[in-house]
Amino acid sequence: MEQLLNLPPDGSAHGPAIDNLIVIVHWLMAVLFVGWGTFYIYTLIRFKRKTNPKANYAGVKSHFSNYLEVSVLVIEVILLVGFSIPLWSNRVDDFPAEKDVLRIHVIAEQFAWNIHYPGPDGRFGKRDIKLIDSENPLGLDRTDADAKDDITTINQLNLPVNKPVIIDLTTKDVIHSFGLNAYRVKHDAIPGMSIPLWFTPVKTTDQIREELRHTFSIAEAMKKVETMSLPLMTKISIKKGMDMNDHMLMQDITNASGEMVMSKGENLNSENIDKLADTGTNEISSRPMANLDKFISMEDYKNNAGEIIVAKNEILSEDAVTKLVEADMKEIMAREGSTIDPFVVMEAYADKSGNQIASKGDALTEEMITKCSEAGINDIVLAPATPTEIACAQLCGLGHYKMRGYVTVQTQEEFTAWFDEQEAALNPPAEESVASDSTSVQTTQE
Repeated sequence: MEQLLNLPPDGSAHGPAIDNLIVIVHWLMAVLFVGWGTFYIYTLIRFKRKTNPKANYAGVKSHFSNYLEVSVLVIEVILLVGFSIPLWSNRVDDFPAEKDVLRIHVIAEQFAWNIHYPGPDGRFGKRDIKLIDSENPLGLDRTDADAKDDITTINQLNLPVNKPVIIDLTTKDVIHSFGLNAYRVKHDAIPGMSIPLWFTPVKTTDQIREELRHTFSIAEAMKKVETMSLPLMTKISIKKGMDMNDHMLMQDITNASGEMVMSKGENLNSENIDKLADTGTNEISSRPMANLDKFISMEDYKNNAGEIIVAKNEILSEDAVTKLVEADMKEIMAREGSTIDPFVVMEAYADKSGNQIASKGDALTEEMITKCSEAGINDIVLAPATPTEIACAQLCGLGHYKMRGYVTVQTQEEFTAWFDEQEAALNPPAEESVASDSTSVQTTQE
């Protein structure tokens, strides 16, 4: 059932209990769906008008349906009292001891997650709303003794594995939904409230990435190669009031004083056409928009001077298409791009001569796909570059997609190294101290 539901990998200590509850609830819903659906079909056939032309107002006298409804009710009570309430209670009441946890503040805003770690002293510094600006989104008062060593990040949450984490969750503006899907954590951040939640990550981000390994077919990607026609450049007459929003200008236009009015590549909407007409221009070179930015070139294309104007594996942007049209090209070999989502390769790949194409962990690129195809490699193994992330499920506004943050769960050693690096960047050694240390070393040697 878990595979059928396509649940994401679970990386938290409490995750199995949540997944089990989800599976049980779905089994119950499946049984109810089949049962009531079957009963519905039975009644349509059993009591159809042809065999029952006269209505029976006495109704069903059996109590079977009552027993069935009570059974469903009992099962739902068991799910609620035996599974849901204990699981919920454990998350809201049974918090681990403060000395055993990493405590973090997460403050949401449109459109970012602000993360606040206490420094080595373990105490959070004061925050003042008057100090909030673009450089200090939390309003952290660095003059406060407890704040001098505090670490802040934006959209990047680093955690150690196998250590309980308590997150104090709040927001600066509207309601946001803080979700760590891979760690089975989700809670609303509500303005004016600081809500604690806790969990224990038991898998690192690298381990979860390994679980998400899958095969990508290079052969299938290369089947998408096709010959594509390019738009033609033509001379057209214009006048005020025209609208050619699906066309692009193919020349620079200047006024009588030599000042630029419109540049090559600009859209010929009604406003721009009126602007051209005002300069006395009545004929221009244009072309239809190509809308080929989802495709990439499969060859190097050169102009008459032998210069490469569009390189192999280059995205066919409108600017690239303009260069091709200017070079009087009518067709191009291209394929639909494959790297819509960020993936990394999970194995090393080389061509037949032993030249390396990709190392494990390298980001998947269109050039890599082409080189693998040319090397006769039909399949490669991929995994998501960021398998663990912070996701906001609320409608936060037009910039909702920007609320994606990144969670990196590391070994304790890796987390300590990251923490020390952040602390060193925050409080670099004073120049006088370094100079004094150098003088002391020199004196000792003498």
